[in-house]
Amino acid sequence: MWLAVLLSILSGILLTLGLPKATLPYLSWVALVPLLTALGGRSSRESLGLGFLCGLVHFLTMLYWIRYVVDHYGGLPFPVAASVLLLLCLYLALYPALFALCSHLWEDSPRLWVFGLPGVWVTLEWVRAHALSGFPWGNLGYSQTPFLTLIQAADITGVYGLSWLLVLCSTTVVGCFRLPPVRKWAIPVFCLVLGCVLVYGSWRIRDVNGLQARVRPWNAAVIQGNIDQSKKWDPAFQQETLARYARLSRGAAKNHPPPDLIVWPETATPFFYGVEEQLTGQVNEIIAETDKPLLFGSPAVTRTGGEPGFQNRAYLVSREGRIEGAYAKRHLVPFGEYVPFKRLLFFVHRLVEAAGDFSAGRNPEPIAFGEQQLGVLICYEGIFPYLARSAVEHGATVLVNVTNDAWYGRTSAPYQHLEIARWRAVEFRRPLIRAANTGISTVFDAVGAACGQIPLDEEGWLVCPVRPLNIRTVYASWGDFFAWTCVASCAGCLLYTLPGKRRNRASS
Repeated sequence: MWLAVLLSILSGILLTLGLPKATLPYLSWVALVPLLTALGGRSSRESLGLGFLCGLVHFLTMLYWIRYVVDHYGGLPFPVAASVLLLLCLYLALYPALFALCSHLWEDSPRLWVFGLPGVWVTLEWVRAHALSGFPWGNLGYSQTPFLTLIQAADITGVYGLSWLLVLCSTTVVGCFRLPPVRKWAIPVFCLVLGCVLVYGSWRIRDVNGLQARVRPWNAAVIQGNIDQSKKWDPAFQQETLARYARLSRGAAKNHPPPDLIVWPETATPFFYGVEEQLTGQVNEIIAETDKPLLFGSPAVTRTGGEPGFQNRAYLVSREGRIEGAYAKRHLVPFGEYVPFKRLLFFVHRLVEAAGDFSAGRNPEPIAFGEQQLGVLICYEGIFPYLARSAVEHGATVLVNVTNDAWYGRTSAPYQHLEIARWRAVEFRRPLIRAANTGISTVFDAVGAACGQIPLDEEGWLVCPVRPLNIRTVYASWGDFFAWTCVASCAGCLLYTLPGKRRNRASS
């Protein structure tokens, strides 16, 4: 059993190593091989335990930065912050545990085991993306972001298609060693699917690049202020913040070719724009000086049920200082922007400095910018494909992700967050403009290629061409149909196999 435990721990580590910062995507193709090997011949209880251990190691090593956020900015003692991380990872580890249980249930059915387990993994990723407000951070498929050719299939299946393929590789490898007859059909099927994905990706890149080449671009400037989170909401630092954004925006405005739009990050203005007149006037002066429209994030005051509240908004202000449109964040961060189950968790304090709970926006419509429609995703919203899809359904021709990753420090989280956002551009064939407070800021085109980057923890600006496309992808039309197919097939296979398992237990 000790060897099985070591193998499970190894799988948990390999799953994390495929993601940033380590970014060793080749390891993800065999990340589950140690776990699946360890599960051979185990009981249902042992399988659950080994899968749970694998998941716990994976999520602890991937999400270690949560302790930093809670400790450094939440002000909680280290033991309490570590407990918060542990509790979350104990919950998330339940998903690999259920995957391991299905491996045990199907180990007597080679074809079901090889081809069914990838569907189970996708089903569990999909459930994790929606249960308890959803947390689709670090899905297995995201490890393949460095391979642009591979990830082009996301415009059909989303990230779940790549997760399915990676798990299929692991089940094929283990199946060939444990069940020799599997080699005759498992290897050809895997090679056929992989070949189709690569051929499709190569063709799609050429096709989309050809379409982009025929589109007249406009230029966007992303500004990275690199404002320290510990100073961000200090009133004494407000003038320094505005001065820094003014200096960087002036530099970007003088670029050749000049930008048509300047984008600041989430809550770039550490005050209530439109409410605090003096500071609002200073922002409008910056806009007038650069003579460019500005899209930026700011906290806002709103009324919910007659009571004053707060929203996390993005504003588009014209060069004349007129608000052309606004978007309020729809998917709030649990325990960061609001406390879920407030009556039960009355003792939990939020991590943000501003007072009061934030309320979620309800309007998914993009902001009109000339002939373009800007679909805004604020911070954490970039990890939820359904939010980008709703913006595209309402006519968004460009996606804009404004975020403040200063919370994460120099951990792996900013790198993971960046690579997850890249997939939204590929899924919907919309360029994605990303402005981050401390980084990493960039512009992705419709195949996910980046137009330069402003590194983490550096201030600067970047001007990139934006080529909007009017392509309706399969994923935009049908959403997570691939994941739903996996859910349905998984449910059907379980209904087929569970009665047989019960009969075997009864007869024994």
